[in-house]
Amino acid sequence: MKSLFKLIPALVFSISLVAAGLVSPYSAKAQDIITNRLGMRFVRIPAGSFIMGSPTSEPGRNWNEQQHKVTISKSFYMGETEVTQGQWNKLVSPNPSAFKLGNTYPVDSVTWNEAVQFISFLNQMEGTRKYRLPTEAEWEYACRAGATTAFATGPITNFSCTEPDPALKDTAWYCYNSGLQGPARDFKPHPVKTLKPNRWGLFDMHGNVQEWVQDACKWRDILRARVGVVTDTYKENIVDPLSRTGNHRVIRGGGWYQNGKYQRCAYRSYYKPIAVRNSLGFRIVREQ
Repeated sequence: MKSLFKLIPALVFSISLVAAGLVSPYSAKAQDIITNRLGMRFVRIPAGSFIMGSPTSEPGRNWNEQQHKVTISKSFYMGETEVTQGQWNKLVSPNPSAFKLGNTYPVDSVTWNEAVQFISFLNQMEGTRKYRLPTEAEWEYACRAGATTAFATGPITNFSCTEPDPALKDTAWYCYNSGLQGPARDFKPHPVKTLKPNRWGLFDMHGNVQEWVQDACKWRDILRARVGVVTDTYKENIVDPLSRTGNHRVIRGGGWYQNGKYQRCAYRSYYKPIAVRNSLGFRIVREQ
């Protein structure tokens, strides 16, 4: 496969969690966090089962979010934040972001193919094969962090961009707080780790940039004459699901310009793997 980037020798370093002041009251316990040579922090997500999808009563629900029990059989480590421009710049070039605002901002305008190649370079640098994109099920499991509501922090109350949703205003950069006001219509992503994380210590699972996941999908259900993410993985009592069928790739998490409907834990969307969007980035998983 032809390289999409120029590989840059990464700076080898380690980070002391306490000395760097990176442990907050909202973060996971220090012993549940690992830090790699790029300074990426990964939070341990315990194995377990959860109800994936949304109830029919949830405002904003889509037809392809049917609830079903999923088991994640192995614990894994999830990126504490979306991959940042600083992390990207240490490993590959050029930076594809439309919003080149600084090292602490999430990288955007990344295709699925580029995300996968970045991870390949990271594995090469670390001498491992443990890094990858999360599966769709792992992503929702980590996003919920045990919650059964629309958001990890509570139910959805509105689709407004001018009135805050109580469950989102302190945890997600979305259309209400990402630029509708001060100055008006200056929509853009924001630095990672500037709002509160979920109860498992993950930041920006709702909002900021949308995130690629591993799963392939089809984009329409011909029998139902409906458009949306179509996979064969939404089955009861499924273990470690991963969809491999389809020419598109699933994305999760809402973007900085979208309202609450698109920030929900269960919301699913898709793009072609070559798609470039200024609201689209990714997050990395590390296997144990």
